[in-house]
Amino acid sequence: MRQRSCVSNGLLQMFLLSCVLWLNPNAKAQSTSADQPAKGILWEVKSATNTAYLYGALHIGKADFYPLPAAVDAAYRQAGTLAIEVDPTDPLANATMLPLLTYAAPDKLQQHLRPQTWQALKAFAGPAVEQLQTLRPAMLATTFVMQVFSAQGYDPQYGIDLHFIQRAKVDRKKLVELESLQFQAGVLGGLSDTEGDAMVGQILSGMKDGSLQRESTAMIDAWKSGNAEALATVLRSAAEKDAGSKKIMKRLFDDRNIGMAQKITHMMDAGDTLFAVVGAGHIVGAGSVTDLLQKQGFAVRQIK
Repeated sequence: MRQRSCVSNGLLQMFLLSCVLWLNPNAKAQSTSADQPAKGILWEVKSATNTAYLYGALHIGKADFYPLPAAVDAAYRQAGTLAIEVDPTDPLANATMLPLLTYAAPDKLQQHLRPQTWQALKAFAGPAVEQLQTLRPAMLATTFVMQVFSAQGYDPQYGIDLHFIQRAKVDRKKLVELESLQFQAGVLGGLSDTEGDAMVGQILSGMKDGSLQRESTAMIDAWKSGNAEALATVLRSAAEKDAGSKKIMKRLFDDRNIGMAQKITHMMDAGDTLFAVVGAGHIVGAGSVTDLLQKQGFAVRQIK
């Protein structure tokens, strides 16, 4: 295996800006601190005959994120269709994805990590490490990341996408998934042993030295202030550290952005009045959904 440095601590940003599948809407955060209102990142996408809106989501949040800005509310209200990455409230989908993120006996996590990484995990988790043996690296890393965010008062029940899913169901809007939980689970459950080892090692290192918390704060601050350029810079710096990081970035963002852009284009061409809510990392920077749509000839602008 390569050394764990092949994946950077930018994996934290990639998790929370990209995938929603591990976040339990019924989980409770430890605390909620006072914070500034959340602005988020909203884009208008226009064709010759239709207009859609794309809103960047965080899959965690705080109660004081709400109410969202008036421009976001207005964009949602004009839509007949809410497009989301996935619906995490679907119990059947949640059940079918678990085999992709866990090991079945006699296979176990220890067999897929370098001895050094396993010893570091044992030192960090103590006797509880045996309870982690069934988790694939992505699931384990996300469990630890969620502990960091929970300690800061963030909670999946206040996630932006969940907020709009619940609202759309009440408003009886059409709900369309751009991906599926099974697809997302397959992306992360399919990491190689080298990638998985690097992921676990970096998360452990980030939790020990505090960089995980510092990076999470910077990421969320960029989103809350509506600073698309700053958010793109965070992701770009994570991806450019080394070849391993670029590979993970391509898997989590670039490849998936193509499919999302194609589905959004199809719905717009079909005349759907669309409000799309996807991980914020998918709509900022080069190769993002908005960048791809603009290259296809759509008029794209950020609504400040």
